[in-house]
Amino acid sequence: MKIPKLIHQVHTKGLNSFSKQDQNARTTLLKNNPDWEYRFYDYNDMISFIESHYSGRYLHAFLSINPLYGAAQADYFRYLLIYKLGGAYFDIKSFTTCALTNLVLEDDDLIVLEWQGGISEYENFGKHKEIQRGREYQQWNIISSANNDYLAEVIEQVTQNIENYSVFKFGYGWSGVLKTTGPIPYTNAIDKIVDKKGFRCLGSSCQNGIIYRDNSSAIATNKTHYSQQTAPLIIFPNNKIKNLTARLSIFLLRFLKL
Repeated sequence: MKIPKLIHQVHTKGLNSFSKQDQNARTTLLKNNPDWEYRFYDYNDMISFIESHYSGRYLHAFLSINPLYGAAQADYFRYLLIYKLGGAYFDIKSFTTCALTNLVLEDDDLIVLEWQGGISEYENFGKHKEIQRGREYQQWNIISSANNDYLAEVIEQVTQNIENYSVFKFGYGWSGVLKTTGPIPYTNAIDKIVDKKGFRCLGSSCQNGIIYRDNSSAIATNKTHYSQQTAPLIIFPNNKIKNLTARLSIFLLRFLKL
């Protein structure tokens, strides 16, 4: 099997920051996949991993992500991590009701899932005008072999987004993350590859036993959540002019309500 039996999870603030629901999801994930090795990474682990496996370009890109946007840091890191090691990545809000071993075939390089086709409340999730196919491949779960062309393309696209970030092009808050590091560049990068050898789209995540806990109601009242931020997504080390320009751009966007 090309995809190794490794389960990865990430949280910049560590395991102690898990809510009770997060802890329960992790317990369920491990219970249903006892033959898969589990690995967890906090912020310091993320830095150490990038330093050990990548050149300065990628570390610099990671460090350029505003710490207010832990979700974007986790986005970028998961691509770098899974590209090097392979396995299955899951957000802490997710779990499986199935055994992953039963989903993975010998020749799989990348398995992707979608919101559509399962629970009706998810039918409008992940639909973005910036995605040519119209709807996203979920990247809160990534099941992949190591060193494949799909994730190489994703990493290059997201790295360029970070390096060329502007508030007017990518935005801030929720939409800024979606466009810069999230499912929009993830999906578009994968679809750039015409020869889909080793690629399988299984359709609905929930119908395949990959479950995401929707906590949008809690997010709406959480002022510290990344979706509520009004600061630039990317900060430029040692470049005060770019940082000032980004802040002024956000002020103009909010003032003009663009």
